[in-house]
Amino acid sequence: MLAPSQFTITEDVCKFSPAGAVSLVGIVDMVTAAILFCRDKKVSKLLVDLRAVEGIESPTIAERFWMTQDWADAAQGAVALAIVARPEHIEPRRFGAKAAADMGLKGDVFTAEAVAWRWLSGEIDAGDG
Repeated sequence: MLAPSQFTITEDVCKFSPAGAVSLVGIVDMVTAAILFCRDKKVSKLLVDLRAVEGIESPTIAERFWMTQDWADAAQGAVALAIVARPEHIEPRRFGAKAAADMGLKGDVFTAEAVAWRWLSGEIDAGDG
């Protein structure tokens, strides 16, 4: 379940910052719920900071495809998704971001929150972070 304290909404950006030990399935479900929350509230941009989440190994390519598919289905083109993650969780070829684009989800992954904010605001292009 998502806690209100994990969300911050400013103008057209919602920030979701889960923390603690969570399974990969659990975090995918939480991000999906956050996307649905944003869609429901008509918030067009979501920044998810996963750096405080513990216990998750770097997802496989298949897992990245599966999570991206879930998130694209939830967003329905109405929510852009910026993920902030630890470097060891980011696949070097950026498979997740490419798969997201193929599925109609505007999304990218970053190691720094400031860069994710710049991407959401349109200051930089995908892959620049």
